[in-house]
Amino acid sequence: MRNLSVCMAGLLLIGGLSSCQKEDIGLTDDQILESNKADILSYAAAKGLGGSMTASGVYYALIKPSGSSVIPTVGQEVEFNYKLYVLSRNSANAMIDTFVDSTYATKSSYLYIVDNTAGMTEGLIRMKEGDQSQILLPSYYAFGRTGAGNGVIPANAPVRLDVTLKRTRSEDQQIDEYLTANKMTPTELTATGLRFVRTLENAAGAATTPTQTLTIKYKGKLLRSTSAFDSTGTGTYSALASQFVPGFAEGLAKLRVGEKATIVFPSKLGYGATGYQVIPAYAPLRFDIELVSAQ
Repeated sequence: MRNLSVCMAGLLLIGGLSSCQKEDIGLTDDQILESNKADILSYAAAKGLGGSMTASGVYYALIKPSGSSVIPTVGQEVEFNYKLYVLSRNSANAMIDTFVDSTYATKSSYLYIVDNTAGMTEGLIRMKEGDQSQILLPSYYAFGRTGAGNGVIPANAPVRLDVTLKRTRSEDQQIDEYLTANKMTPTELTATGLRFVRTLENAAGAATTPTQTLTIKYKGKLLRSTSAFDSTGTGTYSALASQFVPGFAEGLAKLRVGEKATIVFPSKLGYGATGYQVIPAYAPLRFDIELVSAQ
């Protein structure tokens, strides 16, 4: 059995399609992968793509180079567009492509580049800004045993993505662009990279110490999400400041009782190169915090 956690960095980005068919359980993952690899190579040869396949079965072919020298590196976010096709065999047993979706042909999609990750990332890291390429993915890194779209993409079907890499950005670039887009001016930029924006001041409020138990209200967001991944809503949460991730603890320590702030910090102050649950690796984070009391 192959490592399923690797698959999560694959496709799973398609607008309007969902995996809702009955799961196929007739073959092992390795058997499906080998069949997909053979089909992808057959398709590439028929189309004269002239690309190459990685050990995990991802096929990459550069279609139109941009001339840029900017390439994605681990820890960066890439912005790209793509069209999706499904690969299959026709009645003559030849590999063909069928157009499926163009939701992200003009709407941008985003992915964090994580080291040693199989799937879509393997194609993206071979591109430069502005390049146009075709990335062929085995079903394991696309829609797997269930397929998608009520049969539009069958179970175990490899796919082709026509990809344009628009931009690659460091975490500092992501954060600075986010603050500018949301018209937020940091009150302070710390040596660790924390952006601190005080939104409610209370000069008469008591300062805190690292060993106090703090009652707070907070909401955490990814920079590209409109909804919170963690929120206390109208409730409160009590804990020692030392129990929080470094960025949260650093921002919280700057508040007096009764104050509010928005803090934005890089992943090195959050969940780093591994991420946590719904938080991807290398994801900068935003928290809106209110310090209610300290004891």
